[in-house]
Amino acid sequence: MTRSISRRLTVGLTIAAGLSSALVVALLALYQTRTSNADLATEIDASTSAFARLIEPALWDVDLMRSARLAEAFARDPRIARLSVYESTTGTTRTVERVGTADTALRTVAVRRGAEPLGTVTVAFRRSFYRDQVRRQVVSAAAVSLIALIATLIGLRLLLRRLFRHPLDELSNVVRGYATGSYPPFASAIPYEEFAELGRVLDSMSTQIRDQLAALGAANRELAALNRFLLIATAEVEPAQLVAEAARELQALFGATRVRAEVHDERASAASAYAVSDGGPEVAAPVSASAVPIVVDARPVGAITLSREIGRPFTGAELSLANTVAAQVASAISRYRAHAAERLLRVAIEQLPDSVIITDRERRIVYVNRGFTAVSGYGADEAMGRDPRELKRATGDAAAEAAMDATVAAGTGWVGRLTNRKKSGELYFEQAVITPVRDARGEITNYVAIGRDVTAEMRRDEQLRRAQRMDAVGQLAGGVAHDFNNMLGAAMMQLELVELDVEPTPSLQQAARDMRAALERAASLTRQLLVFSRRQTMQLAAHDLNRIVAEMLRILTPVLGERVEIAFERAPEPVPFEGDAGMIEQVVVNLCVNARDAMPSGGRLVISTASVAMGETSEHPGAWALLEVRDTGVGMPPEVQARMFEPFYTTKEVGQGTGLGLATTHGIVTQHGGWIAVDTAVGEGTTFRVYLPALAGVEAAGSAGAAANVVRGNATVLVVEDEPLVRQSVSSSLRRLGHRVLEASNGHEALRLWSERGDAIDLVVTDMVMPGGVSGVQLVERMRAGRPALSAVVMSGYSLELSSDVLPAGFVFLAKPFTLAALSRVIDEALGRAGRASDRTG
Repeated sequence: MTRSISRRLTVGLTIAAGLSSALVVALLALYQTRTSNADLATEIDASTSAFARLIEPALWDVDLMRSARLAEAFARDPRIARLSVYESTTGTTRTVERVGTADTALRTVAVRRGAEPLGTVTVAFRRSFYRDQVRRQVVSAAAVSLIALIATLIGLRLLLRRLFRHPLDELSNVVRGYATGSYPPFASAIPYEEFAELGRVLDSMSTQIRDQLAALGAANRELAALNRFLLIATAEVEPAQLVAEAARELQALFGATRVRAEVHDERASAASAYAVSDGGPEVAAPVSASAVPIVVDARPVGAITLSREIGRPFTGAELSLANTVAAQVASAISRYRAHAAERLLRVAIEQLPDSVIITDRERRIVYVNRGFTAVSGYGADEAMGRDPRELKRATGDAAAEAAMDATVAAGTGWVGRLTNRKKSGELYFEQAVITPVRDARGEITNYVAIGRDVTAEMRRDEQLRRAQRMDAVGQLAGGVAHDFNNMLGAAMMQLELVELDVEPTPSLQQAARDMRAALERAASLTRQLLVFSRRQTMQLAAHDLNRIVAEMLRILTPVLGERVEIAFERAPEPVPFEGDAGMIEQVVVNLCVNARDAMPSGGRLVISTASVAMGETSEHPGAWALLEVRDTGVGMPPEVQARMFEPFYTTKEVGQGTGLGLATTHGIVTQHGGWIAVDTAVGEGTTFRVYLPALAGVEAAGSAGAAANVVRGNATVLVVEDEPLVRQSVSSSLRRLGHRVLEASNGHEALRLWSERGDAIDLVVTDMVMPGGVSGVQLVERMRAGRPALSAVVMSGYSLELSSDVLPAGFVFLAKPFTLAALSRVIDEALGRAGRASDRTG
């Protein structure tokens, strides 16, 4: 059998070419592995550093929630198997593990701000991810090498017949160059015409391989850069940081290119525009430049500007990459604005003093603000998932609440006032607005209720209404007291005239004393009405505290009710003091009524009087008249005791107390120069001790006899009074005292008498307020125009201090009702003044 050298060479060369190809592929794989390992290390360092820069603001702010969100977002990268974030301030570590594998590349980067360490970031990258990439690259290279091998074998089979060992050696050298990764030109290495075409094919293939590997590396770098930027863009970062990262990544990709990424917020001033981040050196005279707009909500808000010195224009791929980055920047800014608006709205709602409740369609609470907690006392954790009506609604108008529920259920807004109950059980009034929340399809998804506590406003309104009612009642009481004083004055003077004209018998004297006591009691009541209507000032006189308490208890016993046992521990001797009897009676009434209200189920009320003396070392030295009121009621806690004398402060339900009783009592006692001591404890009752300045050796005010201190005379007196009964009583009393009397019912009639008989008139006694447009003061002033020394007495059912008229000099005031003795003394005083004035003018 003949052996063919060509065939043997072909077989041998085929085997050699195959082995060489395998070696090339192996060397290429080794080279690619080494290159990939270097690229892997570079990429791992870049990704880890980028994440450290991203999380640095959150670690600086110790925002654990934000750090967790960033870690979760970064760990979604398929290259990452595990990620750990250590926060040095709190000593906490957050680990996110995506793939459980031990074959990882680990990188740890310290996070700092300046010289201050904030923590560390540890990232474990999957080696298998990169091995898969290398495997795919090697397979591609092997396929290309196989194609090259087949082409080589075909050429060798055709050329080996003419070639000898030298060309084969040259071919081996070229193949060995491929193994080293130098890719020498094959056609120039073998100067044989037969190998020229093969050399060109192999050179073209090597060029394609190099280009493909370079393109693959660039694509990998772009993909990695986009992945890093997408991780940043999907996290919640400041727009300034976002555009800085965009510029940095683009500059790193494009190399010798200047990148300027700038974004301005049209809703902010120029000074607060987002930061500008530059990459690369300044370009003195750029040859190529391009700008990619950043559009947010259909409005341009900035641009990414690319420029480079070299003349090559930017390719479509580069511009596409820049457009992709610009779109991600715009999307991130839009999300940031939405989140910022949401945060602002949440902060505003949280800081509202009003109560804000959001419920779902089934009226279950899904959100409450701090105002709700401050008003109702319920915390957010206590309110979540519950119906607001379970928490707050008090028993009220069932029909009104049903109408409100029907209105809300119908999907229309409701505005009104609710009576709610706090967690402590205290009732309060709330002005509420309830409105539905609808989605884009118009369906109700939630309800929002905004409420304002108007309890204080309602109490102020109620106090104003009560004050207005009290003012109206006071005016009515003042008018009634004025008219009543006229009748009392007439009755008292007629009684005294009867006592003067009739020979007294024991029974008649007793009847007169009883009538006088009744009239004086009535006069005291009218004086209290005038004090209530603020038309009478305090009238000080000597009184016996025993008598005042005894008289008031006769009136109060039916008022206090049968469930209250009343005991009066009366001092054995009179307890004299100086004060206004009507006001002290009011003090007794207020304290007894308060004691009754403190014993809703009944109890014992003890009122005692005494004269006490305190040493010089005590806080209140001297002699005092003591009024003590003790009850067995509920007592007062310290917070109530601290405010018990405040006007309008009350612990009673709305409409059951004015809050003025103890405030009025305190004011009256203070006005008298006294003081109040209180002993109380919850469940042990309360004791009020009222101390009034005592009088030593002074008898209490009493009634004088009808004829006591009566001063007689013989003057001509003009009596001007519109009330006939009073005018007749005064005229009769003056005649009984020896005076001559002229009568007039109003100012005009008096002026007529003055013009006719003025020379004979010695004194004018006139009411202060009269019909017809001429008051008593005006009447006397007209008369004094021609006779300045005319004597005048002005009568009034009101006190002089609070009268609407100002009494000029030269007038004597006489308050109604008055006795015959008081009238005679005032007449004598007025005539005495006139006599002295005549002496001075004469």
